[in-house]
Amino acid sequence: MTNLQDGHTLVLAGHGCDEGGPYLSLNDVEARAKVRFAVRGKTFTLRRLARRLCTGRFDLQTNESVVCPLDVELLPGSKETACPACLEATGFNPSFYYALTVSPQQRAYNEQPHYTYLAYFAPGFVKAGISSEGRGVRRLLDQGARAARVVGRFKNAYAARELEAALCMQEGICETMRLSKKADLLANARFDFGEACRALDEAVASVDVAGCFGTASDAPTELDAAMERLGRGEGKAYFDFTSAYFGDEAVPMCDEMQLADASADVCAGRCVGMVGSILVLEQQGMHFLAPLKDWESHVVELHEGEVLHEYAVAPVQMSLL
Repeated sequence: MTNLQDGHTLVLAGHGCDEGGPYLSLNDVEARAKVRFAVRGKTFTLRRLARRLCTGRFDLQTNESVVCPLDVELLPGSKETACPACLEATGFNPSFYYALTVSPQQRAYNEQPHYTYLAYFAPGFVKAGISSEGRGVRRLLDQGARAARVVGRFKNAYAARELEAALCMQEGICETMRLSKKADLLANARFDFGEACRALDEAVASVDVAGCFGTASDAPTELDAAMERLGRGEGKAYFDFTSAYFGDEAVPMCDEMQLADASADVCAGRCVGMVGSILVLEQQGMHFLAPLKDWESHVVELHEGEVLHEYAVAPVQMSLL
């Protein structure tokens, strides 16, 4: 039984997934340090408190995050998770193509090799996007895509965006997707990788991508490494992220999962995996989905080895044959 805080203030600063599996990114305010808490296979309770603090800043060139140097407390109603100083220091706008001004940091970042992808979440739900090749497939993992296909690789973000815009003009391809929809699909929609690949191929069939798929950099990038490690099919451009989220854990079927109360300020159980920012927690033989994106910037209590909250299991209706 461990209280990870040890008297320190912890802020939920984000989430991620790498070769070691999914994790929560926490800021230790007193130690002014980043803490990575690997979640898969661990039993714990996470409680959200009302107090909110800046999550810090991110260096677009080094891909490193640091704790807010000013310890800024955020207003309860603020939609931002970082203070103005950290937002300016980061200088990132994912919708840069709509912005009136672009920061020097982002201009340099946009000149790096980028790729355009299609992310698959469930039957009928495909999203287009772009990412820096230096991030590998972390953007896709952060979003909780169940499968994906690399559609084009380019010298910079502007060329990648042109293909993304063309894809988003096709019926059935969206540019954004709410976390609540992702959680609903995870709980209620089946996943089959073969079906996902067919859907991704159909989504790109009406767009001219001839010449878009190639090597965007003279030197291997993190995307090349991810494709070598996880990629499947032609050009190793197809990804099934199930093992990244769940590892060797048994993957629960959609009828074995239910959404936790979204208004609750506590989640608990044995974590069998994490899809994007959605914890998959096991209790009483059932699996409960706890989305954490809205918890970012909140001070949290994290108790490893303890289950301090029990979920109510929804009754299962049996259909008559």
